[in-house]
Amino acid sequence: QKKKKIVKYGMGGLIVFFLICIIWFPLLFISLVRSVVGVVNHPIDVTVTVKLGGYEPLFTMSVQQQSIQPFNDSQYEQLTEKFKDNAAAMQFITLYSYEDIVTALIEGSSGSVWRISPPSRQEVIKELLGSQVDLTLRLAWNFQRDLGKGGTVEHTFDKYSIDLEPGSLVRAELASLLIGNRTEPVLVPNFFPNYIRAPNGAEAKPVSQLFKGGEDGYLGITLSLKSDRSSNSSGSQEWWDIAVEGCEPSCGVLRMVIFNDKHHGPVRLRGVDFPLHHVRGASMCGPHPEALHRHLPDRGAGAGGGALLQTDLPVSVSRDHDQVDSRKPGWKPGLSAAATMFTHRE
Repeated sequence: QKKKKIVKYGMGGLIVFFLICIIWFPLLFISLVRSVVGVVNHPIDVTVTVKLGGYEPLFTMSVQQQSIQPFNDSQYEQLTEKFKDNAAAMQFITLYSYEDIVTALIEGSSGSVWRISPPSRQEVIKELLGSQVDLTLRLAWNFQRDLGKGGTVEHTFDKYSIDLEPGSLVRAELASLLIGNRTEPVLVPNFFPNYIRAPNGAEAKPVSQLFKGGEDGYLGITLSLKSDRSSNSSGSQEWWDIAVEGCEPSCGVLRMVIFNDKHHGPVRLRGVDFPLHHVRGASMCGPHPEALHRHLPDRGAGAGGGALLQTDLPVSVSRDHDQVDSRKPGWKPGLSAAATMFTHRE
């Protein structure tokens, strides 16, 4: 009878153990995949704004998920073919797979009417033509992510500005547009960086490796002031159109290619969360105690793809009072030691 109880309880315990494993193992597996492999959190909203000085924005346009298209394998091959003779560009591109890249198709017509008062309009014209100080033309972009898919920063953004010098052609042509003496678009050269890296942090910088000559390799754009003088409205409404230089009028969109870094779940060490960022590249061993939480040398900071990351973590070293101290005289307990951790995926 006693043996039967042991068998019965043993079988019951095994069944409970297997049930726990069935429930717990998939959760553990998913957690490990997120931590080691990483998850790409593509933007759900891309907003582009163009401003002239401190006046009302000339152009504002937002696109959502239906206009943010993931890259496919064919597009990735075309991208690598385009930059195959540029070693620095290829080194950057190969840090990412096609799943990490999206293209934002930004409509060329502003999503809002240009609401500027007549006095402010005259002030803009006066500053464009008569001011002896530089006037800033600024392009800003903002990417919004879904934090439910990972990450700690919801909005990633940056801007690019050029200074329009007194007497410059762009200033004179913009003034002519506002006065009404001109209907042709105004060309602003080297103003639109169409390759942007979106890291897990707050700044989304242009990918300098993909622009020949740095900022001089940015695309030129044209600015057009449109108006609707329909009889149904009490007054005319105006808005700005933007197009890429040399683009046919039928294309009508600005294409911004966004390289997204992978996000990893935090690594826990003695109850402390240390978020990991994803980098692809060659491995290198050996601690670097002079740096804290940085990527290995000769690699782009925080790219997406298979990765290796080195992090020096300060860990408090505790010692029992009865523990024999074999260290040199002058050493005191409680000093910090560096724990070097690596994560790698192929």
